[in-house]
Amino acid sequence: MNGKTILVAGGMLAWVAGLSAQQAPPASGSFVAMLGPTDTVAVEHYERTGDQLEGTSLTAYPRATLRSYTATFAPSGEVEHIHVATGRPGAEPSTTVDYTYTADSVLVDARRDTITRHLSMAYEGARPLPFFEDLFAFWEISVGRAMASPGDSLTFGAVAGRSVLPITFERRSGSAADFGFSDWGMVHATMSGAQLDRLDMTGTTSKYTVVRRGPIDIMARAKAWAARQQPGILSPRDTASAMIGSAHVAIDYGRPAMRGRKVFGGIVPFDKVWRLGANAATQLITDHDLVIGGTTVPAGTYSLWGVVSPSGWTLVVNKQHGQWGTQHDPDQDFARIPLRVSSLDEPVERFTVTVTSSGSEAGTISMEWARTRGTVGFTVR
Repeated sequence: MNGKTILVAGGMLAWVAGLSAQQAPPASGSFVAMLGPTDTVAVEHYERTGDQLEGTSLTAYPRATLRSYTATFAPSGEVEHIHVATGRPGAEPSTTVDYTYTADSVLVDARRDTITRHLSMAYEGARPLPFFEDLFAFWEISVGRAMASPGDSLTFGAVAGRSVLPITFERRSGSAADFGFSDWGMVHATMSGAQLDRLDMTGTTSKYTVVRRGPIDIMARAKAWAARQQPGILSPRDTASAMIGSAHVAIDYGRPAMRGRKVFGGIVPFDKVWRLGANAATQLITDHDLVIGGTTVPAGTYSLWGVVSPSGWTLVVNKQHGQWGTQHDPDQDFARIPLRVSSLDEPVERFTVTVTSSGSEAGTISMEWARTRGTVGFTVR
């Protein structure tokens, strides 16, 4: 990598010397993040003055939350310090995180209420900035400077939790690029010079679309969001359970909603392993051996996954459980079981799983979303 290679990722930036005036980042900007065509999930406004970048992000789910940030840069353009504070509108921040950079390490002081945690993470090359998917000003600088760099394929790091994650960057054209990491997915960015116009995050677990807008009064919006009835969790957790003969069978899963989006072949891509819900991995818990679609599944706890294609659905039973829904380990797959697929007369807005009895020692697992139902029968051994 030469001296002009830069960091790029959500929440990452590094200064590139010698950018032309036409490539200078905007002095201010606002963004709106949408989930589907109508639901606003986040807004942000930022200002740049001298060696500082300041901004505020407001997210809607699971309740109105403000995140303010200040990034300070040295005369060379290298980031020196970042302060991020998170809390409810009208209240003192409940969490603050400070990132201080040395020549080879990021020092992190994270405070929640009265407890402060100190971390130190080594890095090589350009200074990795923290990963926040709702701080789009960082993304604008990162992608703009990546597009100005000579490389088309780059890999860098982002500070996330206790580690530095590898981030990939691929230039697609003079105004478009993809970036991200494997567990989260890839983001498609569209730029006008150094100005970020759009982020297509539908290929990530977040599923947002981010667009540039005119100035937004964040505090006025925060007051309005805090005053209204909160929309709650985007994908609430639920459990489908039943006594089938002598067996207790339960499926614990997250329930995403359509929100005007295309589901199958859209937010659920064809021919790829899907978490069969949202957030943490879906779990099957049974206290008796089951024969599911002809396959014997011993008593225990499993994670369930799905593979959706235009020609049918497959239920994947995996021996691992308790993991996040992006952490599918194919080496732990226990069985792959075909499902019967049928069409629904009326669309189902929120993904729904049911476990029902179909006989003294027999039952059916059913999954419905949009206009499609997938089912499989089972018996208790």
